[in-house]
Amino acid sequence: MVIKTIEKLEVSLINENVHNFKRGEFGVERIEIDEEKGLIEIIYAPKEDGTKRVIIPMQNIEKVDYTERITEKERFKEDK
Repeated sequence: MVIKTIEKLEVSLINENVHNFKRGEFGVERIEIDEEKGLIEIIYAPKEDGTKRVIIPMQNIEKVDYTERITEKERFKEDK
């Protein structure tokens, strides 16, 4: 099984703003791209008052650069 994790993301919006997100910095826990819904979602680590999420619609994006880490995990079935 191959798992792809986005480590770092740079988003250039059509209004010329640029946003950088990196896993582990400033509480960023996960970065997900949902191509079906047309969204990029940045999920922060939970705090006392809840979990912060940033959702960026892809139609507002001019350019995206990201670094992806690929990990292979093997699943072992136990014989009963």
